[in-house]
Amino acid sequence: MKITDVEVHVIQPPLQDFNAAAIRRYHGKVFQQRTVFVVHTDDGLEGIGEAIGSGVDAAAIAARYIGTSPFDWINAETDLALNCAMYDLMGKHLGLPAWKLMGPQVRGWIPVAAWSVSRPPQDMAEEVVQAARLGYRWLKYHVDEVQNVIEQTEAMQRVAPPGFHIHYDFNANSDHYHIRPILAELQRFPIAGRFEDVVPATDRDGYRLLKEQCALPIILHHGPGALMVEGMVDGYMGGHAPIGSALKLGAIAEATHTPIMYQQTGGTINQAFLAHEVSVVTNAIIDHVNLCHLWKEDVTTHSMPVISGSVEVPEAPGIGVCLDRDRLERCKAEPPSLPPALVRMCYGDGLTIYLRHDPDRPAGHHDDMRFLQRLHGFQVPGPPPSYASNIVTDFWEGDGDPVLFARLWQETETGPVWRSAD
Repeated sequence: MKITDVEVHVIQPPLQDFNAAAIRRYHGKVFQQRTVFVVHTDDGLEGIGEAIGSGVDAAAIAARYIGTSPFDWINAETDLALNCAMYDLMGKHLGLPAWKLMGPQVRGWIPVAAWSVSRPPQDMAEEVVQAARLGYRWLKYHVDEVQNVIEQTEAMQRVAPPGFHIHYDFNANSDHYHIRPILAELQRFPIAGRFEDVVPATDRDGYRLLKEQCALPIILHHGPGALMVEGMVDGYMGGHAPIGSALKLGAIAEATHTPIMYQQTGGTINQAFLAHEVSVVTNAIIDHVNLCHLWKEDVTTHSMPVISGSVEVPEAPGIGVCLDRDRLERCKAEPPSLPPALVRMCYGDGLTIYLRHDPDRPAGHHDDMRFLQRLHGFQVPGPPPSYASNIVTDFWEGDGDPVLFARLWQETETGPVWRSAD
């Protein structure tokens, strides 16, 4: 069996209505667009895979894979999306589910977590309601310096069903002195579940102290798997890891008795592959993050419903989900444009900062909303960065004062502007 062709399709499926505008304005095309790969072989099989975002070098992908056998890529440590397509082809060729090519299965259902961006408290409450409605019991999000994580948690706690929890990602940019009181405050809430990347991975003492002092699990993502060996963390995330790397991390987790989770971004194709690999990793017991719940429509013939926080591992040959060509074409349509909006940062003392945010600018600006340094470079007044500042930030379209919006839109062309309570 040899690969003869690789199709590359950029799609833009419609996001869920309740948070579509927020996600598009926050992250831009990185989380609106996905790339679907359809790999053909000389015996007439098709294998599918996908990646978040676009901008793939289709010619380079074709040069790498055409003429090779899918079996040449077992446990490959590159191209997660193409890993998926290779295992789909190998499974179909052998008439076996993909997990049988990875190892003995230890679970037929895998725990999963919903995901979203950081939003004002009332909107985070809606995120919890929507995630719970879909069957999730966990929601993960990156905590931002432009929101107050305590106020967000208070709002989420008010609407959370029993047993629902939050996975907080603290971006690995703080230190023990600043992060410890925030974690202590969050632990008061039953909804608080675990904390990821609380300090940089290089801060061994910080991790050691926080693990000792914190009652909730401390999870590491942006750091070496060696920290599992050192016992520095309660759990580990293999984020966006190709299959070979993911299985190696799983082996380290088992050897060190460390719970592990995987985070892979994409739709149902991605989630199906995630389910197969998680099903063979003994210590993969932390709820795994996938984004397929974000979109109203997908490109497969069926979905993978979440039942009490878990999804079932498909048993059909390959990854067990099939491409729907009609849906694939529909999902290529450009979504309706959004009206202009300003980032509006409202501090409790009356200071309000307005600025423009374009997440699609080159050089990786899709996560600028997490950090004051990236948003305004400290060229405006305000307190030092913190995840517990007295602040609420939203995307303001000018509701209630279109004249002011028009003036501020013009003024922010050259940078942020601010107004004080005076």
